Amino acid sequence: MRIRLVPFVQALLAAVLPLLAQAQEPPVRPVAQLGIDVLPYYQAGTTFGAAPKVAVDPAYDALLSSTRLADIRRAGDGIAAKPERVKPETLIVLAMRLYDLGQRDDAVFWYYAGRDRFLTMESVLDMRSLRLLKSAEVADAFLRAAGPAMDGYAWCSIAHQAEREDRAIAWVAAHPYQPIGDTDLPAFADDRNAALVAAVVHLREAAAKKKALLDDPATVARIEAARAKWHAHERFCW
Repeated sequence: MRIRLVPFVQALLAAVLPLLAQAQEPPVRPVAQLGIDVLPYYQAGTTFGAAPKVAVDPAYDALLSSTRLADIRRAGDGIAAKPERVKPETLIVLAMRLYDLGQRDDAVFWYYAGRDRFLTMESVLDMRSLRLLKSAEVADAFLRAAGPAMDGYAWCSIAHQAEREDRAIAWVAAHPYQPIGDTDLPAFADDRNAALVAAVVHLREAAAKKKALLDDPATVARIEAARAKWHAHERFCW
């Protein structure tokens, strides 16, 4: 089985390292809204509170582009009710819109769910194939764009970050992405179900190893020092 999950030590620091490329000169301001563009699938509003342009899934684009929390919640409820064919990038856009409207705990959960759905998909299907390469590029673009803010907020509390990550893994395990089983899509393994189970196990093992590392005060101090250097608390922990 092939899987692109990073080693757990790198995963532990994944919340810190993206901030290096986004360091800001003082004054540092709280990140209350995500100014993210992943064209042509997502374009943030030009002013604070303005509606973004969303084109990730016709079933949810209108709701996800709304500035009303009730509409974003409706999109989330619809996704939660029938999640089997919802693309990873749609889950990430839901996370981004929840973040914009102040629901950052829920945003982190859906971001991790989108990330882990993509990682399990990537571990079973051959995402390098011509049929899947574009899907991989789009999902990866959303993960990279939203990751710094999602992890920046999630790691304000190590305990809460771990809880949301565990819930996301459990959700992905309970709701397998249906296209993984589509036999017309190229896969690495003949037994796709076994490969999917193994991918979820890998996610859980990586999360457990990360928790073990965080029992070391020196590791926690290193993370906090890096976050302080790049003003993570001022930007996200409010």
